[in-house]
Order: sequence, then structure tokens, then C-alpha cells
Amino acid sequence: MKVNEFAHQLGMVSSKVRYYDRMGLIQGERQDNNYRNFTPQDALNIYHAQMLRSFDMSIQESLNAKNEELDQIDEWVGAHAESLEEQIRWQEIKLLRLKEMQAYFQMMKDGRERIAQFSRDNSYNVWNFGTGAVRTPGVQKAVEILSENMPFSYIAIKIGLQSVIEDRRPLDVSIGLGILERNKKKLNLKLPAEVERKEGGEILQYMLEISDPFQLTRSDLNPLLAECRQRNIELKEDLIGRIYLSYMKNGMFVHGIGVSVEL
Repeated sequence: MKVNEFAHQLGMVSSKVRYYDRMGLIQGERQDNNYRNFTPQDALNIYHAQMLRSFDMSIQESLNAKNEELDQIDEWVGAHAESLEEQIRWQEIKLLRLKEMQAYFQMMKDGRERIAQFSRDNSYNVWNFGTGAVRTPGVQKAVEILSENMPFSYIAIKIGLQSVIEDRRPLDVSIGLGILERNKKKLNLKLPAEVERKEGGEILQYMLEISDPFQLTRSDLNPLLAECRQRNIELKEDLIGRIYLSYMKNGMFVHGIGVSVEL
């Protein structure tokens, strides 16, 4: 039969069969009338190569597998399974982060319940821009590590408590990068020792939109401060939060921010 007829029987395009032929995977003999003598063994070889290729084995590896002992093939499969498990872990974190962003989008679109209570994981935040930010070698290293591991890390924001108390205009704001401890563990990241862990727990988070986070004023935080007064929550530390995303709203570029206080 001709190559296209053989390919049709296999259920694939003829160009793929020709490719396998060039690579030496099949041995169909050419006849004088331009027909090839393909055998069931050729079909088996192609199907076997297709199966291995579907697990991301290279064409050369799939060719070599014909001559490998079972232990060698098992070693390759085990290494690939481990690599795939790691990829799945990364994709699961990405999916979680996307769902977190969707939850934020819904809150902002609804325009209701912008103050919500929930439990926050332990975290590590590195402040490298804004008021009081210090660029030591350890901080620089941490920034590089977290910058390379987005979206598993996030954009962090810190608002100085003293500036809120004194009603400074603008408030003291720093931004940087942060990561939740569960994500740090999943990625097995080694942050410098000077990056302190912030203990998690129950928090109140206030969602707001602002065009320039470095021009925040106390009035921007009034809903959160009023909720704290109502609940008799005493502010003892700087306000920590996250900048979720930036987007256009009513013709203005804004940043969607979640600012939190501990309960």
C-alpha cells in the first residue's frame, strides 16, 4: 500500500508516517510500483512511539526505548512521573490564585461587603519600595526570589500605623513582594533569615480601589477604621495588605487593594 493508505489505516496524517519513516522507526520496503511493504510490526512500532510521545518522550527517546531494558524504561517513567507531579502542584497553586482573584473581582463588582473576615495563612513580606524600605543584600535576594516565583508570590502593601494615627497626608506606604507560607513550602523556597514570618490568623480585610497607592489618606480607610471602632479592635501594628490587580474603572486607571487588620 502507499504511505497515505497506511496512514489512513493508522488514523493519522501521512506526514507523520513519513517522519517516522525518516527517523527509522518503520522499515517498509519500497516496491518498483511506488508501493511500500508495510507490516503489522510497523504499525505496532508507530503506535508504541505515539504512546511514549504522548508522555512527552522525545522521538529519539522513543526510538531508543525499543532497545532498552525494562529497568531503564521504568527509570525514565518514574522520573517523568515525578516531574509531572511537580507541574501539577504548580498548576494547582495557579488555579487557587486565579480563583482568589475572581473572588476579589466579584466583591468589587457587587459593591457590597467590601469588609470581610477570614483566616489568613502565615506569610513572608519584603518591603523594597516606599517609606522606610531598606535594600540590604538579604532583602535584595528575597525580592529576586519572589519576583521569579509569581504568581505564587504576590504584591504586598504596608501602611504605617503611626501615619494613620497622625492623619498624615499622604500616609506612609511601602510596597514589595510577599508569599504565603503554604506556597513557600510547596515551592521549597529558601528565603534569607532576615525575612521574618508574619503569623496568620483571623483578619478583617477591606477592599478599595485607588489610582495611586502612595497617595493614600486616612479618609480612604474610613470604612475599615469605622468597622474596627464598632468591633472594639485596637490597631497595634502597621496595616498589611495585597494589591490584587490594576485595571480601568470609569476611564481611570486604578489598583484593587485589600488592606487588613488582625482580630
